Amino acid sequence: MMASRRPITDLTRLTSDIVSAAKLADAPFDHGKIQSVVEAFEPYFSGSSVSFRTSTKARRELNVRYVELEKPHDPYRLAITHDLIRPAGQPIDELTREIQSSYPVLGYGVDLGAGYGLEKIWPFFPHQPQPLERACAMRSLPAAVSDFAGVMAKYDLGEVTIFGLDYRHHTVNLYFLKPPGYFAPERLAAMIGEFGFEVPNDELLRHCSTAVPIYLTFSWTSPRVERLCFAAVAPTPSAVPTHLHPVIARYVAGAPFVTERHLFIYNVTMATDGNFIKIENDYTGSMADLMRVFLAGPPPDGRMPDEQRVE
Repeated sequence: MMASRRPITDLTRLTSDIVSAAKLADAPFDHGKIQSVVEAFEPYFSGSSVSFRTSTKARRELNVRYVELEKPHDPYRLAITHDLIRPAGQPIDELTREIQSSYPVLGYGVDLGAGYGLEKIWPFFPHQPQPLERACAMRSLPAAVSDFAGVMAKYDLGEVTIFGLDYRHHTVNLYFLKPPGYFAPERLAAMIGEFGFEVPNDELLRHCSTAVPIYLTFSWTSPRVERLCFAAVAPTPSAVPTHLHPVIARYVAGAPFVTERHLFIYNVTMATDGNFIKIENDYTGSMADLMRVFLAGPPPDGRMPDEQRVE
């Protein structure tokens, strides 16, 4: 399947759709906080891949993300300039600077919470993933990453493609990309158990086995893995397992898009406070394509071909 070209997103429509999606998800929203983040990152929310996400948690939230891999920019510096992040000498600030000074960065993603403001920044590495050992050598990474490095290596999670830095909750995600079907459900059950989580039922394990990104969440204040998430692409609304929760069915039926391609990404998530499912609508119809591009690896000339370039 060829990747679609991204539309230019009208920001007035975007902010209106964010509010509509928050209401659909029964999640809090704040017009001023939404506007402050959208305006600070205007070129990227208007011209990059954008997706919305909520979950089946009892206290739901609505998050909006852009990913931009072709226009060079530093969202951390922009966030500070616009008073969206206030560095206070916390480990996450040190980690941000260490990543930027130590790694090649292809591009970034930024996440806003509809009721909170700027929450997360994702540095994406080029098509050559970075060894987990290199990440563990960083002095500012949570100690639990090194503590679980052996388990990650045991399950072939040895190359990091993306870091996710959460400035609201002071956590960090490590993302590993695998082709769908790489892990059989039985192996996933063993992995989930070794990371300290309750193993879900067979149906959820089958969904986990179709995941592309697998990511773990770590905190500087906890010795364990805080979350383990498996993200699967649903190419059509009918492919989303809406029967798993009423919120998923309601959100899939009413989620906004600016493209005729109604793609969804659903994430089976194990967490210390209980398992849940995230549901994400690919608002511009191009977010899922970025996952495919990364899985395919770099083309011979190091550039994405025209049919995969997101413009």
